[in-house]
Amino acid sequence: MDKVIHIKNINKNEAARYLGYKDTLPDVEMTKIILTCEMELLKIIRPQYVYKIFDIAFEEDGVHLVGTALVLKGDSIKNHLKGCTKAAIMCTTLSSDVDKLLRANEISNMVNAIVIDALANAAIEQVCDEVEKIIQEAVPEYCHTWRFGVGYGDFPISTQKIFLDTLNASKQIGVCATESSILTPRKSVTCVLGLSTEKTDKEGKSCENCNLKDTCSFRKSGTTCSN
Repeated sequence: MDKVIHIKNINKNEAARYLGYKDTLPDVEMTKIILTCEMELLKIIRPQYVYKIFDIAFEEDGVHLVGTALVLKGDSIKNHLKGCTKAAIMCTTLSSDVDKLLRANEISNMVNAIVIDALANAAIEQVCDEVEKIIQEAVPEYCHTWRFGVGYGDFPISTQKIFLDTLNASKQIGVCATESSILTPRKSVTCVLGLSTEKTDKEGKSCENCNLKDTCSFRKSGTTCSN
């Protein structure tokens, strides 16, 4: 199934964190820029998502999504799904118009480009949060883990193409992967939720199981993306 998510406001506090604001708030001038860029972004985003739920089988080479050719490889995702009997895989995107807006501003106004990028990061997380609620409502008898992104830990980023093919994401919401496994449109996310009939007690997403831990701007500033 695939549907559209409607966002009326972007979490500007979260966007400010992406911009590097930690213990201080943006000044008046920056606040005006953030508000202007938010309005510009809200005019063109088309948040969409697709997800599917599968039974899972733990095998030597990874976690197999029953009925598909997709095997989720790596100790990180295997540990994440331990105790689960099903998995929901999902893909979300803000649409290719966001890429066009970013490219245009990268040429004409770099400050705006940086702000739009931060707002888009906050927006795609909001979309993921909404889809997580939708999945929970679809299978209320299951408890679910936090969402585990393709590329976290030792879950290979090269899984992107078969992951998207399994969701038919290219046809459904226009998300593809490049030869180097980068998602297009840029502001897109792929992730996995484990589903269990028992209450899950999984460790939350941390720096240690994130594939961006060595380059993360949050860590460099002494904080994390979950603070």
